[in-house]
Amino acid sequence: MKNLAIVVDSTAVINDTLKSKYNNIYIAPLQILFGDEVFHDLIDIDSASLFTKMESSSYLPTTSQPSVGYIMDLFEKLLEDYQEILYITISSKISGTYQNGLLAAKQFDSSRISVFDSLSTSCIEYAFVEKALELSQNNQTKDDIIQALTTMRDNSGIFLCVDDLAHLGRTGRISNTGAIVGGLLKIKPILQFVNGEIHLKQKVRTLSRAHLEMIQMMKSEIKDTSIIQIAHAGAKDLAIAYQLTLQDYFPNHTIDIHELSPVISIHTGPRTLGIAWIK
Repeated sequence: MKNLAIVVDSTAVINDTLKSKYNNIYIAPLQILFGDEVFHDLIDIDSASLFTKMESSSYLPTTSQPSVGYIMDLFEKLLEDYQEILYITISSKISGTYQNGLLAAKQFDSSRISVFDSLSTSCIEYAFVEKALELSQNNQTKDDIIQALTTMRDNSGIFLCVDDLAHLGRTGRISNTGAIVGGLLKIKPILQFVNGEIHLKQKVRTLSRAHLEMIQMMKSEIKDTSIIQIAHAGAKDLAIAYQLTLQDYFPNHTIDIHELSPVISIHTGPRTLGIAWIK
């Protein structure tokens, strides 16, 4: 029997390179609902087709976490081949994915399954998964891996700038008051993950200014970083340009670009750009 299975939800956007390198990673997709149509995140729909559909559909899309039943079935299958499971999820403050993972885990031997709340999503969650896979390959215990991920979580951060705050207001991931004010002022808000929640940190008039402000705020909050990542929603051109700018500020870092999953893109809206780091 194999030692440890790493399960992660689809918002971490695990790429083919990571999946081909490790054979103990499993992905639980969130869902996107357009009326009666149901799409599985990154399986039935990608970000480009999502935004196209949003423009033509009469329905406003909603999202849903993997069901308890789905996760139970996945856990049951994995426990036939693995001694233990570590499930890494999107922040519990913006999704029910973590809670459903806990409910599913309670149906089995509690010592064999752990659910880790990333208090984040996207490229930070990806970094947690990459670290967990690396440590599992080196035969680290599940508890040791969780301790390492907790340290990373305590030393990570995300700033993001959305083109239109109304998307987050509509889906309830930030206050509707903030969304209304943002719309009236035509500002470009800079948002920050704080203890797993999305907070409005600063209002800037233009996207270019907001992107530069995110770099300055990151530099003032941290003295050094080991990981810097860029995330975007349908804004690869902005992400590439931002990567070049960041490289001037952090010449000794490799700065990768990640695309947000369709589920996250629904809440942020198109043309979102984020910067994430782990000390």
